[in-house]
Amino acid sequence: MNKYFKKDNSYPNEAFIQFSIEKYFNDLGYEIDTLNQVDLIARKNDECWIVEAKGITSSVGLDFNTCLGQLIKSMKNDLSIYSIAVPKHIKYKRQCKLIPDYFRQLIKLHILLIDEKGDVTIIYPYDDISDKFLL
Repeated sequence: MNKYFKKDNSYPNEAFIQFSIEKYFNDLGYEIDTLNQVDLIARKNDECWIVEAKGITSSVGLDFNTCLGQLIKSMKNDLSIYSIAVPKHIKYKRQCKLIPDYFRQLIKLHILLIDEKGDVTIIYPYDDISDKFLL
């Protein structure tokens, strides 16, 4: 992890989320790149994940919108898998549910939920958010 974080590497801080997604993709055999504008690029064979990560802050709504904006600005083609990584937390459940299903499906947005153990659950573009966000 080469990035600077204001808070420590504990759940639900962004450093924890970043470390967890790096470990997740690394364990699956992906080549990890964290030196670009986005928080994580994971490549394996013909698959490329572009991921923006956020943790809990005092302004979750603002930071969530920033995360989405950063991801949208990075969308260069329809071959990559674009994703946000957030804590599996009630505050982020509310934010994720605000994204219209139509838009999630249109841009093929994947949501990576990170729990307190660092485990990753993927919400695919056509999944029901509530089903995966059980707390």
